[in-house]
Amino acid sequence: MPSRTMQREESMGGLAKGLAIMECFSRNRPRLTVSEAATLTDITPASARRCLRTLEGLGYLSYDGKFFRPTPRMTRLSTSYTNTNPLPLLAQPLLADLRDQINESCSLVVLDGNSALFIARAESTHVVSTGFSIGSRLPLYSSSAGRVLLAAFDDDDLQNYLRDVRPQSSTPNALTTIAAIRDRVQQIRRDGYSINDEEIELGLRAVAVPVVDVGGKTVACVVISALAARTSFERLHEEFLPKLLVKARDLGKML
Repeated sequence: MPSRTMQREESMGGLAKGLAIMECFSRNRPRLTVSEAATLTDITPASARRCLRTLEGLGYLSYDGKFFRPTPRMTRLSTSYTNTNPLPLLAQPLLADLRDQINESCSLVVLDGNSALFIARAESTHVVSTGFSIGSRLPLYSSSAGRVLLAAFDDDDLQNYLRDVRPQSSTPNALTTIAAIRDRVQQIRRDGYSINDEEIELGLRAVAVPVVDVGGKTVACVVISALAARTSFERLHEEFLPKLLVKARDLGKML
């Protein structure tokens, strides 16, 4: 393994800053000013401006004189991962089959830092969807997918995560204390699944289960998300969960 000194010597600060800025764009933050990019990435405005203008010159961003926005070229970066990593490729047919059975959106989610990252998805045919897409991120502590991934942490890693996290409440149903989050994660370890009942957003329910490879390691989770107006808690548990468990096991056997 390279030493930290070697890693620093071989690193490119400008590239790291540019990638950090690219990661700032999201569904809730579709555009950035220079000052916003600098604040979010903790770099100087001059450095942020150079990075943004470089990305614009390369065709990854557009600029209207105030705001920078991602262009379609940005999708090349995500498809480089999804087209070469076997996990989303293997999962997609299973997600599509499950979606066809229940007509609700089904997703594959992996751990990425302190976020649950959507890397594959089969969208329902409903006009009103749950709003997630490939590349969407959710907090580990508050989402069904994130809690399933947390349940796979060993006790020390879980404790370290909970020590640093600052829970934020987005609905009256959200868990807002470290003790409550820890108890829920322990329950998920016992049950083998996680249900989120309007904790991320009012009107949204989800159920998630782990994808465990042949070596016994949790490598991802599969999630069904649905609007509460058309999916009761009971249906989520009694109809969707058994089907989801089957697909998760099928995927795990391929890994």
